[in-house]
Amino acid sequence: MRDSIQNLVPYDAGMTHEQLEQEVGKTIIKLSANESLWGPAPSARNALQNGLNQLKFYPDGAAQELKKALSILWALPVENFCLGNGADEVIQMLATAFLNPGDEVVIPTPTFSSYASSVTINGGKVTFVPQKELVLNLEEIAASLHPHMKMVFLCNPNNPTGTFFSHTDFEQFLQKVPPEILVVLDEAYCQYATEPNFPRSSELLRKYANLIILRTFSKVYSLAALRIGYAVAGTEVIRELEKIRQPYNVNTLAQIAATAALQDEQYTQKVIKETVQEREWLTKELRQRGLMVLPSQANFLLVKVNNAAVVCEKLLQEGILVRNTASFGLPEWLRVTIGPHQYMEQFVKSLDTVLSD
Repeated sequence: MRDSIQNLVPYDAGMTHEQLEQEVGKTIIKLSANESLWGPAPSARNALQNGLNQLKFYPDGAAQELKKALSILWALPVENFCLGNGADEVIQMLATAFLNPGDEVVIPTPTFSSYASSVTINGGKVTFVPQKELVLNLEEIAASLHPHMKMVFLCNPNNPTGTFFSHTDFEQFLQKVPPEILVVLDEAYCQYATEPNFPRSSELLRKYANLIILRTFSKVYSLAALRIGYAVAGTEVIRELEKIRQPYNVNTLAQIAATAALQDEQYTQKVIKETVQEREWLTKELRQRGLMVLPSQANFLLVKVNNAAVVCEKLLQEGILVRNTASFGLPEWLRVTIGPHQYMEQFVKSLDTVLSD
């Protein structure tokens, strides 16, 4: 056994949706995993159907068509992209490619757990910077850096809070970071952001060689089951990632669906528009009930309730699955995925029932 993994706990995905419904004895509305409940674009579904005759062949190991589509989207050469089996694999690849045992990485908390686990697996040392206000304080994070550190992870909008930092603050942060420290910006939820000063990451990527941007097709494109994400960075960074990327790590159907999804901008904008509308509606409804809701730029809300674990279990019995955020160090909060209006209405109705008990 590697020394670095002795204290790690295997990831527990919990019951499947079907298993939960069998146990509870009713249909479950799943609002726990930040998936896009609108589903993938019809064009992506059609492309998947047409791609079934390719299952007997290995995938395109270079993902040429998808990289061409990304190249057009970002106005960058294909050499600036590396694909992964979900953004999780890209995070793991970053840690493997750039960290030696004992190398130090800064991670503000609470945030996505894959950053710390990937660093730990590769023998790195994690320096956590707690964010007590649940908004990433870039000045505080910058103050925690020193030249011997290797990497810093930032999620914007952050998971599980939904809060964000601005373009202005982020550029000032990048100016303070020594160029030898890699800044990994995870933008899994960025398409849902409506704030006018949200970071224009593609612009900053061209100015700062140590910036790496992560994106995923699991959220706004609703392709979570196919596991596909990517990194955008300078060619030197991508070259190192490609050295350790497993051959054929992104399957054929994922490549086909992702390429089709990128080309259906009209559907993507429809999903974004409706998600933002429901986010605003649900925020208003919850605050009218006296609940504290963090202002979110993502497709989920973080809601503070008394006896969160109990509320979570009672909601499940009502047919609503939400995320208890105790594992993030937030035992008094629930994370609720935004979905189509009928789901949001049912969630509010069920929450009223639970809170009135």
